[in-house]
Parts: sequence; structure tokens; C-alpha cells
Amino acid sequence: MKLVIQKTKENMLEFTQSFSVERNTFQRFVIVYKYVSFLNKEPIVKDILQKIFNDTAKIIGEPDVNTDENEFLKVKGDVILSREFWTYYSNLEIIHGKMKQIQQCQLADKPEFEQLSKLFSKPYSEKMLTLSFEVVNSEIFNRLDQACFYLEDEKENETYFDEEKSLLFIKGQKIIISKHDKITNAHKILKHIFITNKDNLTDDFFFAEIAMDEFGEMNYKDNDQGWEKYRVICRFIKEKIIKQTNGKIKDFIIYNTGKQGRVKLNKKYL
Repeated sequence: MKLVIQKTKENMLEFTQSFSVERNTFQRFVIVYKYVSFLNKEPIVKDILQKIFNDTAKIIGEPDVNTDENEFLKVKGDVILSREFWTYYSNLEIIHGKMKQIQQCQLADKPEFEQLSKLFSKPYSEKMLTLSFEVVNSEIFNRLDQACFYLEDEKENETYFDEEKSLLFIKGQKIIISKHDKITNAHKILKHIFITNKDNLTDDFFFAEIAMDEFGEMNYKDNDQGWEKYRVICRFIKEKIIKQTNGKIKDFIIYNTGKQGRVKLNKKYL
């Protein structure tokens, strides 16, 4: 998750930088369109925007008559900040909406673009849109950093497998299992253990069930040497862990041989 958060922030900053150096008006609007589209499609950002909206809905009303002065000032301050965010976000959202219409009609409706250009052609428009990026980025980054901190605290000493990134974490130690989005045999075995059987991590995982469930091998029992393939994969995983932890973790997985061969995790790491 930390990697997802970092990549999300990098993507948002790339849009911001592109906007700041672009001089063509139409292309600037294209950048705004892509930026807002990214915010609306990226799951973690969509969730944050919804939370900001929910928080705003809670505090946007006026305080009760009997509210004490300090509480009144606090609420007013929150209202100002919430309205500020949505004001600047709305600047970008307006451009996004208009550019979406223009894209759908493939510039056939030129008055739409002319109207949009006129709307953001004031001497202060460039600074206003630049500030809009900064305000939106700032609020979303703040919440992303909080989420990252909470996750770091929760998972700092956990053992788990990140299927999306093909990364194995053992008590804070990161082990790269596969690269370049390639689903390797090692990835499949760890997926079987950590994802398919996430509620049974202390079980024994027999090569026969792994062969059927993850590799689609229905004739495992008919092959007297079929188990050898899975022993080799387990040894490969073990060697990866030893190498990437500088020899600190040598006994994370335990496995045996034969047609009844199986693999299990060392409970001291769970």
C-alpha cells in the first residue's frame, strides 16, 4: 500500500508540473482533464475525496445558538477550509466537465471551447488554476500521508504477501518475488498460501492441492516425480528469502519430499 500511495503522489505531481510549464491553452485544459480523471479513477483518491465530502457535509452547517465561542470559532474555521478546498477543486472540475464534452463531440462544438477559454482568460486565471492544483494536492497528500502512517504502524511487524506487487513481507523485511508483472511459480505458491488460504496460514499445504488449484495439474497423483517440481519452487523461495535478508531468515518455509510432500510457514514469523 505504501508503494501505491507514493506512486499516486508522484502521478499527481507530474500533472501539476506539466501544467506549470505548458503554455498552450488547449493543452493546459487537457492536462486538467487528465488530472481530474485520474483523481476520479484512482481508488485510494476517490475514497479520500468522498471522505472530504462527508467531512464537509458534517461541518458546513452553522453551529447551534448556545455553542460556546471557542467551539464557534473552531467550526467556522473548519467551514472556511472545507469551502476553500471545494472552491479550488470546482475550478478544475468545471474544466474537466467541459473538456469531456469537447472530447465526445471531437471539437465539433467549438463554442464550448471558446466559452471555456473565455471563462479562464482573466489575468489571474493562470495563478488561480496553479493554486487550485496546489490546494487539492496539499489536502489529498495530507490524507495520503496519514493513511501511510497508520498502515506503517499496523503492518510494521506483520508477515504478508502483496499479490499485486509480488512482494513478500516477513516482520518488516521485504522480499521481491517477481518482477515486471510476471506471475512466476514462486508467486503462485505464495498466493495459494497467503491469499487463497489467508485464514489458515498455520496449515500444511500439500503439493497435490497446490498442483491442482494453482497450476491446473489434474494428474499430479499419476506422476511419481510430480512432487519434485514443487520442492524445487519451495527451495527457490527459500533461497530468495535468504539472499534478500542477508541470511537473517533461513527457515521461513518448511517443506519435505515425496508424493505426500507439503510446505508450511514457520509459525515464529506469523
